[in-house]
Amino acid sequence: MSEIIKSYYKKNNVPEYLIKQKLECFERYPDIAKEFEYWITSGEYVKKDAIEIMGYTAEKVAKSSRYLNGEGAFRILIALKEKPEKTIKQLEKGYEMK
Repeated sequence: MSEIIKSYYKKNNVPEYLIKQKLECFERYPDIAKEFEYWITSGEYVKKDAIEIMGYTAEKVAKSSRYLNGEGAFRILIALKEKPEKTIKQLEKGYEMK
């Protein structure tokens, strides 16, 4: 379990049950978790050798919508691994706040 990610969620007042669910997702993808930790600690996306899934990096996802900056971008990378077709369609359609 990543203490950096856990601490990030706690500082952002995420309920404990959601922290557990989110951490489980990141535990399945340690490469994405490592980049998320880098973003948390530096405030920047990995530039060199960033994880790319179906043509998307976390930074590219974040630039696609103001609602996907930070944690959202990394969650989309996970979604691209788990549900690629659905996630690509949503990225192409765009993300908005409801």
